[in-house]
Amino acid sequence: MPEPVFSADDYVNPDAPEDELRLKPDHPRVRDHSYDCARSTQELDLWKSSLISTVMEPWDGYPDLAEIPENAVPGPELTLFVKERERGPGYVADFLYKAANLPVTVHGILANQGTGLGVIELELWQPGWGYWDDWGDFVGPPGEDAAVAVSVPITSDVLRRIPLGQIVARAQAELADQSWKEEGVTVLGRSRAAGSDLAPPSMRALENANALAQPAQRGRPPLDGELLHAVAHAYLREAINGPGLHRRLADLFNRPEPTIKDWIKAARDRGYLSPAVPGRRAAGPGPLLTPPEDGSRPPPA
Repeated sequence: MPEPVFSADDYVNPDAPEDELRLKPDHPRVRDHSYDCARSTQELDLWKSSLISTVMEPWDGYPDLAEIPENAVPGPELTLFVKERERGPGYVADFLYKAANLPVTVHGILANQGTGLGVIELELWQPGWGYWDDWGDFVGPPGEDAAVAVSVPITSDVLRRIPLGQIVARAQAELADQSWKEEGVTVLGRSRAAGSDLAPPSMRALENANALAQPAQRGRPPLDGELLHAVAHAYLREAINGPGLHRRLADLFNRPEPTIKDWIKAARDRGYLSPAVPGRRAAGPGPLLTPPEDGSRPPPA
């Protein structure tokens, strides 16, 4: 994050020596938001210079809003905020999650620092248990309800009901989608734009989120046809030399013998080698195997 630049208007006494300069008490860098317990300021700040995507809405289960039953319970709400200026290494997006069965708003930061998309920071907000307003007055329950508890404690049961796995999975699917290139996006206070029409900070933020939210590839990568072609030719050359075939191929390709066995099986399955038949231990050339580049023919099966 770039270093802030201050002017004379930011200091209590701009003429003081450099090591004695003090920012004004009401400066945005030193104002204390910790007493704004409703967290309204912090939530509103998420909308600034952000690309916003609504992943889940409370009434997603009722496409026809005119037919919502009276006793219907709203579903969860998940909103993503891709900040145009990164928060730190691997930053992808902020998220807010709200649900009727949770007494808290869940705020988190998604990041990918080389091990896949995950939650790097997590905050739980009690949205309405009281706070100090701008005039120094405490805003809480009405006087007659003062003795009634106005907040639900964050217990272990509440923590278990926060579906972090679902939040990350839904966010990953949304952020990895690149439909914004054709359909465009809307940034608060700006007109809708798509592709190269986006402002450079917006473009960088979206491309960064797309890249870092791509699902990690699991398991071994698929075997290349060119590799299996080379394995088949090497197999046919070495098969006539008798026992120790897998060891010789392991030395040739610099791979362990179990890997060589897997490659041979894949070459058979893909048609570069024919399956072994009764009475013949070795496999023969498959229908997809072409003559080697040096013009020599594979040995007879």
